[in-house]
Amino acid sequence: MSMRAAQASDLDAITWISVAATPADPLCDYRYPYREQYPEDFQQFSRIRLSEFLAEAATGLILIMVYEALSMEDPSIRKVISYAIWELPKGHVERPQTTTLSEVGKQSDGKPKDRFERRDANPARLAAFRAGISGAKKAMFDDKYGADKHIYLSLLNTHPDYQGQGAGKTLCQWGLEKAKREGWTVTLFSSPMGKRLYAKLGFRDVGSFRTQVEGEAEFLDISAMVLEESSL
Repeated sequence: MSMRAAQASDLDAITWISVAATPADPLCDYRYPYREQYPEDFQQFSRIRLSEFLAEAATGLILIMVYEALSMEDPSIRKVISYAIWELPKGHVERPQTTTLSEVGKQSDGKPKDRFERRDANPARLAAFRAGISGAKKAMFDDKYGADKHIYLSLLNTHPDYQGQGAGKTLCQWGLEKAKREGWTVTLFSSPMGKRLYAKLGFRDVGSFRTQVEGEAEFLDISAMVLEESSL
């Protein structure tokens, strides 16, 4: 078993992980309630989103780490079974002046587009989630800890066939060790399925935000968690 920085050639592997793992998160059903009707859209747009993250990682603006383990199908080879996407503190890396592949398909805030044309999604819920997490990240993390002083865990996924082997924990610990060296706080928004792991690693709840479309009864409350530099 080993861990390394992701490469462009890992796109198929991390797409495979994402498509298999994210449906277990209640936020997936909330945003993509028609994914079983349109599995091709779920696959396609998951791949597009991850390709944008890989392009951005090539510029040094984010860090994507992958975890490899022996394949269940062929124990003689290793395969990527888990990945983590870390957003570096603002100002840590200077954004290139020239347009790169990472700018293709992005909004003005630098994040991947929600792509409301995808048939597997609920566009209103996508918009509500984007507004909610953007505002919560600024208020709970950037304003409190300093945009230049925290590293943010954007995504953590392990393929269901390989869960329980410590891959997610190892990827988290990599970020914690980097934060300790740099003197950064570690921040994240936790799904219900990830909260137990983060609590074991020492993260604490600092609040939550609600994503809800006006006029709908359904909503989701999403926890904000931090591990402060002094606790690392």
